[in-house]
Amino acid sequence: MAEKTTFRQAMERLDEIVTKLNSNTLELEEAMKLFEEGLKLSRQCETQLKRFENKMNALMVDEGEKKDV
Repeated sequence: MAEKTTFRQAMERLDEIVTKLNSNTLELEEAMKLFEEGLKLSRQCETQLKRFENKMNALMVDEGEKKDV
């Protein structure tokens, strides 16, 4: 997945990868490729979640400041 994927796309692909890995029908090489892809997607999702969380916190602080005025 070279192009930037959305959070939803990444989660759907992770679900596919987990299903394939759990099937125990893959050759070791293919399983390792999927595992590596899954790690990259997992890190991408974690980064996106942290960015969204920071933005939500900033919005909540901004909204709190406006209410105090």
